Amino acid sequence: MLRLLLVCAALLGALVLASCATLSQEQCEAGDWRAIGFNDGADGRPADRISSHAEACSEYGIAVDSALYQTGRAEGLGVYCRLGNAERQGRSGDRYYGVCEGELGVAFARVHAAAGEIYDRQAELNSLDSEIDAKLAELRGGNPTPEQVAALTRELTILQTERRMLELRLRSAEQHLSALRRQEEIRLAQTGIAY
Repeated sequence: MLRLLLVCAALLGALVLASCATLSQEQCEAGDWRAIGFNDGADGRPADRISSHAEACSEYGIAVDSALYQTGRAEGLGVYCRLGNAERQGRSGDRYYGVCEGELGVAFARVHAAAGEIYDRQAELNSLDSEIDAKLAELRGGNPTPEQVAALTRELTILQTERRMLELRLRSAEQHLSALRRQEEIRLAQTGIAY
C-alpha cells in the first residue's frame, strides 16, 4: 500500500512539473528559437524567460539557440513596445516587466501605469456595483421590517455616493491618461522615436 502511494505521489509530482514547463517536447524538438523569442518579446516577457525554456528543453536533451532566441525576442519587443500596447496592457491589468528600453521604455511605463489606474478604478466600480446589487436584492427580497428597510436605504445612499465619487475618479484617470499619452507621443516624436 505504501509503495502504491509513493508511485502515485511520484506520478503526480511529474505531472505538476510537466505542466509548469514553458515549452513542450515538440516545441523544443522543432527548435524555432527565433519564433519562440519573437513570441516572448511580443508578449513582453522578461529576458530571463530563456532560462525557463532552457530548463524545459534540457529535460529532452535539447539546447536553446540563444542567439536566435535573442534576435527573435528583439523583433518581438519592437511589436510590444508601443504606446497603444502600453495602454491596452494597463487597462487589462496586465503586468509590465520593464522590457522596453530607453526613452520609449520610460514612455511605455508611464502610459502603462496611467492605464493601470483606470483598470484599478474600474475594478473598484465593479465591486461597488456588486455591493449595491446585493443590497437592492436584500431590499426587494423577502419581507424586510421597516427598520431593515431604513438601514438598507441608508447603506444604499452611502454606496451610491461612493459610486458617484468613484465615477469622477475614473473620469479623471481617463483624462489623465489621454493627456499623458499625447504628451509622451509628442516627446517621442521630437526625439525621432517611433511609438
